[in-house]
Amino acid sequence: MKTKILLISLSVLLVIPNFINKDINGEAKYNNIERFDPRLSSINSIDKLDKYVDAEASAKFISIYSEKYTALLAYIISCRFYHGFSHFSLSDNWIAALSEKVFGYGLASKVDPEQIMQYKYAACSQQAIVMMAVLRKKNISYRRVGFPHHYALEAKINNKWYFFDPNMEPAISLSERLHENWNGSNDHLKKYYTKHGNVNWEFGTHEEAQYGVTNEIPGQHAKVFQSVTGFFSKILWCVPLIFMFAKKRRRTFMYVVRPINPLPPQNFTPVFPLKYY
Repeated sequence: MKTKILLISLSVLLVIPNFINKDINGEAKYNNIERFDPRLSSINSIDKLDKYVDAEASAKFISIYSEKYTALLAYIISCRFYHGFSHFSLSDNWIAALSEKVFGYGLASKVDPEQIMQYKYAACSQQAIVMMAVLRKKNISYRRVGFPHHYALEAKINNKWYFFDPNMEPAISLSERLHENWNGSNDHLKKYYTKHGNVNWEFGTHEEAQYGVTNEIPGQHAKVFQSVTGFFSKILWCVPLIFMFAKKRRRTFMYVVRPINPLPPQNFTPVFPLKYY
């Protein structure tokens, strides 16, 4: 009886988080410094973002396959989001949410661009992921640019790499974005980040940027982890009940299959002698 109560209690405990719509890893608040425009929150998919940027580029007579188009895309993304990690809530995926709360490592931070588009805020890596998704739709090559505590990207336009950072919004011209003009030196970029006081922590000192594989889709391992944990978050509560019913059925089966009149052993000797007629 105690085991049954324990298993039912465990099942209830595992199902409760699925009804709690709370981000236990913290929701980001707007700091009123970034260029965030709440009117753009209605752009909640990569397709809508793609069409919006195309319309803005057309109105400004900007060619899609130009550095000005990619700069416009970065600018619009910087207006669409303010900084902060978008996470899975408990009701979305309580296993991933709890894992990040306990272990960190961004385990509950969303890496699917469509999911990121549902939020007003996104971290540096997430805003870069959104920008990469649009560049993929346009067949524009890109690569990740990693710093000690920051994440940006470069886009290849007319066989030249240009630096873009929609999250930290550097005050940098198109010509200064050229890879040849900063050549992977983190220190060289710091002067363009006039709105940030912690650039030495973000970029390090006398360090070189780290580059990802061209056109790589980032966060694939995280996406697998989040998909698997999301599935188990919804069904894990069933396991104690299945175990309880299986145990009960096994006990019932043992009583049912027990023979009523077992055969006598081979060396059985009858009490009365047998008579043959």
